[in-house]
Amino acid sequence: MFDINTIPMSERVHITKNLLRWGIAVDQDTGKIDYIEGTTIPEVKCESIHLIRHAETIAVAKHEFMSDTSDNCGFTDVGIEITHKQAQELDAYDFDVALYGPIPRVVHTKELIMQTPQKFEAIKVHKLHGIDNTGWEYKSFEELQYNPTFIAREMENNMFARTPSGTSWGMVIANCVDVMDLINECYAGKKILLFSQGSVLRAFQILLRKRKHPWDDFTVEGMYHVGDDTNKKKNYGVIAKVY
Repeated sequence: MFDINTIPMSERVHITKNLLRWGIAVDQDTGKIDYIEGTTIPEVKCESIHLIRHAETIAVAKHEFMSDTSDNCGFTDVGIEITHKQAQELDAYDFDVALYGPIPRVVHTKELIMQTPQKFEAIKVHKLHGIDNTGWEYKSFEELQYNPTFIAREMENNMFARTPSGTSWGMVIANCVDVMDLINECYAGKKILLFSQGSVLRAFQILLRKRKHPWDDFTVEGMYHVGDDTNKKKNYGVIAKVY
């Protein structure tokens, strides 16, 4: 059973303070978030931000969840092919720098991209780290849909809910605030490319208020592409506009 009291107080405080800086309030009882009316987002000093989600994995093809290091994180042949194709099209964006997250499937996606000579340097950023599903690896949506922690994190969007060894949505978004600080400090006026995860893309969309409400149009199936053969391969290894 999920209990928000098991979340370290330091983590709760970090999440709450970082989101508040971007005009996002966190209900301390439910973990739900909403935009604070009348606030504006901090200045974004770079010229643009794009993100390439990691290449399609075995887990995606099998409709399974994966952790940071589970064996089902290896890439499919289709995933490799799509990512190589995207790499050949990046010159048109004229990126100044790429920042990539620390987990193996993101690092390997960066390596696939960089096999095609690129003009930009790629720099690892530890905070560019999305959801870690440790404890749910190899499981399907059907196996998890009644799990209390899964319901709290993925259906009720509780910022403090996480598996014992995994991460919460709140920490993903709070870390993206720190990444925005890094971008503003070091890459003002630059065109930025990120290599990361789908949860990081969603986190940046929330921070930048791309929807009226943070969780508009969010579904578990859409996020993880589980059980949807028509959509499950979309946007893996493919570039998306963030800002």
